[in-house]
Amino acid sequence: KSTLFNAATAFARQRGGMPSTKNNSSEDEDGMILGGAAMAPHPFTTIDPNIGFCFVPTVDGSCPEDDKVGCEHLALKGIPLGSCHGRVDGRRLIPVVLKDVAGLVPGAYEGRGKGNKFLDDLTDADVLIHVLDASGKADSEGNKVLDTINPINDLEWISNEIVRWVYTNIKQKWDSVVRRGRSKLLGLFSGYKQSQSFVEEVFTAVENFVSENYGRDSVFDNLESFDEGDLYRLVSAFVMARFPMGLALNKNDIASSIPFIEDITSKLPIHGCFVAQALSADKEMRFIRHHCLHQSVASTVASNFEGSVWKCLQKALSLRSPLLVFPVADMQTYAPLPGFNNFATRDPSLPSKGFINCLTNAGGTAPSTWDCNKDMYVAQGKNETKPALRDVLLMKPGSTVNEVFLALKNKNVLEGEFVRAEASSRVGEKPKLVS
Repeated sequence: KSTLFNAATAFARQRGGMPSTKNNSSEDEDGMILGGAAMAPHPFTTIDPNIGFCFVPTVDGSCPEDDKVGCEHLALKGIPLGSCHGRVDGRRLIPVVLKDVAGLVPGAYEGRGKGNKFLDDLTDADVLIHVLDASGKADSEGNKVLDTINPINDLEWISNEIVRWVYTNIKQKWDSVVRRGRSKLLGLFSGYKQSQSFVEEVFTAVENFVSENYGRDSVFDNLESFDEGDLYRLVSAFVMARFPMGLALNKNDIASSIPFIEDITSKLPIHGCFVAQALSADKEMRFIRHHCLHQSVASTVASNFEGSVWKCLQKALSLRSPLLVFPVADMQTYAPLPGFNNFATRDPSLPSKGFINCLTNAGGTAPSTWDCNKDMYVAQGKNETKPALRDVLLMKPGSTVNEVFLALKNKNVLEGEFVRAEASSRVGEKPKLVS
């Protein structure tokens, strides 16, 4: 799990400083810090969460350049297509915060292990990635076993732990819910860092299900009639919507994992998991170490690179994709806003030199503002052709144009008050006023 975190975040080298012990295997022989999560050949090496930027390929259909007509429109004008964080396999990379939390153990909802502290850490996430040892060589607590154990069993109890955690929290306050009604229940669920409109959608789906299958209408107007089964159904529906999960089927380079990977992927969706990616976090980490440290042009390590961590992150992102907004200075050339130049050359989320070397060795392209001759970020000059659609904002689905404006102000891209904006959904399309 921590190896996957390091493989996903090592590129940015955000951690800085030195590890607390020389036995920390995320430190290489030259003293460079890769990622920041402690890695060791025993379970539960993560105590406090590790947090860092990772770079995720955008989901198909989410970017203007996915429209072939739009790409042809730019090509005819001789305008290059930009990207702030680079590309891999033609897909734009976007920075996403990745959080590596302590491993879950059975009984966590009752306080075992990190208990509720672990579960509280989950509420920061929009999507969960469950790193599963697909080799079948470890039990539910991470201990090695002689015989193989079907890892699919871990999916069920982990899903149940999250459901029981939410169920127990709601159940403890049920008397208050019955007294105060739907609004109290709505507030409890929105406490898991979701909007009330999101929770209302879950309530409506459950209400329709109960009406169609049990002939009980408007169940949330009669909460005193709720039994344990009703509450468990509601919590299960909420957890599935609030915490969609992707699977990282780790150790696919071990022979025993092959039948388990085939079995699990054939049964998706299952136990709250909707997508899966087989990978070897250790193998990908070796690629990163090699190219971050040695800056080689080519090697056997590169030829064996599969980019499975990127694929895993992309699949997870597809479960709850952000709204991508591309701020531009004009709707003819789609050039960057001048105020974005500082972000595009100085922001902490930008890939490091080591990452860019990894990216190009994996067949990708560097960010638009990266000067490969100077090995640094440089804003384009006034007379240079500006790349189109270089910058992108990640917004929550349903965000308003005013919220986009405030996000740009927070990045010091714009100043003043919102007056008007023009937008279009496709390159070459006539812009329209939005408010």
